[in-house]
Amino acid sequence: MRMKTKYLPATRKEVEGLSCSSGHQVNCSRVLLPGKTQASQVSGAPWLLCVEGWSLPTQGTPCVAYSFSMDHGDTGFLQALSKACEVHRFDPGGHYGDRPRAIRQHRAWLNWRVARGRMQKKKEVLGSGSRTLSEIMETLGHHTVDFLYADLLSVEWRVLQNWVELGILGRVHHLVATVHLQWAGFEVGGTEAEVVRYWFSVLQGLQDAGFRLAHSSPGVGQSILRHNVKNAHSSYTLSWVNTRPEY
Repeated sequence: MRMKTKYLPATRKEVEGLSCSSGHQVNCSRVLLPGKTQASQVSGAPWLLCVEGWSLPTQGTPCVAYSFSMDHGDTGFLQALSKACEVHRFDPGGHYGDRPRAIRQHRAWLNWRVARGRMQKKKEVLGSGSRTLSEIMETLGHHTVDFLYADLLSVEWRVLQNWVELGILGRVHHLVATVHLQWAGFEVGGTEAEVVRYWFSVLQGLQDAGFRLAHSSPGVGQSILRHNVKNAHSSYTLSWVNTRPEY
């Protein structure tokens, strides 16, 4: 089944744009790749961290890394950073698996809404339930996050929108996020054309905040909003670097 004719050609063109066919926005001569602690360039990686002009600290204050994943797709990310960074992994199901002891596990999960009347957690006591990124960072005592990995299973669009609107993206230096396109996403509605343009507005918000795309990797399937679309994929893992980070 093809997408409805009344949404073409504009939607088709935009879908091609979402597939990152226009190329990456930055070229990194030094990168950190899944399962590797030294920077090296390998094509076809599911993600990469652009570490040009940056090195993993060996002493003093460690870098900070967050990973939000429920399917263990973050294994390479954790391996790459666990030896040099203070790494926090978030999984509400508590499926920790075989993880290095240095990784701090949490049952909290990301939300894009601030609950009214929520009691403030004590610093460094996160507990379970959903929290916004700013709440998580405040509770754990982090002003910035050097590396953030997020596979949020279609919640990512509202979460990314929240980060753009609150201006917290300046405190995230490198972002790896999987975006899902097979359906609109949680609490995203409208016509197919409106949904695609909403996705674009979120990605534009990232760019306006200083983020530039360093790498993209397609997922399986070719379903966009439940339609088969040639030369497109149902999900993409996008790797961004912040060109205007806060410290």
